[in-house]
Amino acid sequence: MFDLAVREDEWAAADTLIRRKFGDKVPYDVRVLFAFQRKDTAGQRQLRVEGARAAGEKGRRIDRALEAGLLLSIYLEDLGQAEEFTRFSTNPSLSTRTRASAHRFLGDLAVAGGRWTAAKGEFAAAGRLGQSDSVLVGQALAATLPFLTVPRAEVGIIRAEVERWTPGSDVSAPLPESIRPLTGHLRLYLLGLLSARLGASADALRYAGELERLPAPPESSALVRELGRTIRADVAGAAGRTAEALALLDGAKGEVPFELIRLPYFSEEHARYLRSLLLHRAGRDAEALRLAEVAFTGTPSELHYRAPAHLLRGEIQQQLRNRAAATEEYSRFVALWRACDPALQPVVEGARAELAAMAAEPR
Repeated sequence: MFDLAVREDEWAAADTLIRRKFGDKVPYDVRVLFAFQRKDTAGQRQLRVEGARAAGEKGRRIDRALEAGLLLSIYLEDLGQAEEFTRFSTNPSLSTRTRASAHRFLGDLAVAGGRWTAAKGEFAAAGRLGQSDSVLVGQALAATLPFLTVPRAEVGIIRAEVERWTPGSDVSAPLPESIRPLTGHLRLYLLGLLSARLGASADALRYAGELERLPAPPESSALVRELGRTIRADVAGAAGRTAEALALLDGAKGEVPFELIRLPYFSEEHARYLRSLLLHRAGRDAEALRLAEVAFTGTPSELHYRAPAHLLRGEIQQQLRNRAAATEEYSRFVALWRACDPALQPVVEGARAELAAMAAEPR
């Protein structure tokens, strides 16, 4: 209920809900969120001091500073402040596990801002601190995102690392037991998407075939089939075969076992984003908009898709002549990617140009 209230900008209701549960002992991350939402600069200063002092302490679920960074990024789309609070947990005096988690999340924040160059540095820092399996998977997933401009050579290096990877070899941070029967499928899925990003269609389709033929637990067979379809649809979409790609994705029913749905590599966000793009390309804007409005709410990699979803919704709303809605979506996209890598700046400038053009139109 708190999540829904905040997402709908019902801040008074959110305050009531959180105090009903915690009384006067409102958790640190929520206090940070409210201080920035209310523009309480004095409170913000005090919370920064508290955050630096309490770095490494466990919050409700994870490290307190990471929780604050997560709420600032998700609910306020304030990537800069989220980074500031998360960096409290990179203090060299803290445990390697805490610092590795902080750097991994900083990598996610950089991806959310269209900053691949910064993201790869954070992923590398996390890798040096351990948790090599999760770091490699996170970096590989980021490199497959179709809206990031990742240098081809770097995609090739990551694919080579995944090819050499033996899942589950990282004893410092073992993979969740629930996915161990699917680690081979995960490896092939990443290889397929990375190959598609390289334009190596034959390799991508070969990996999709290997993935589909690899035995899986009965309860995960539908998920494995949909992962293979996602690779094939990615290849078809890149080749301009929109109808074929949509047909492949229309067969994906979201049949993800409950215990796997919070894992970013099995949550099918890539498939939903690809489908929304293809629906827009096919002129099915109403369908594309409905999907883009709900496809990433509360999903594991929601942050990664936030800016490109705003951009897509802005384009669709503009096409539908909903100027106010288009202006809001473009503005939120520009705010999130204003410090993106130079290779992506033309996309941001394009959105700014659309905003200017709409502002110049007679009302």
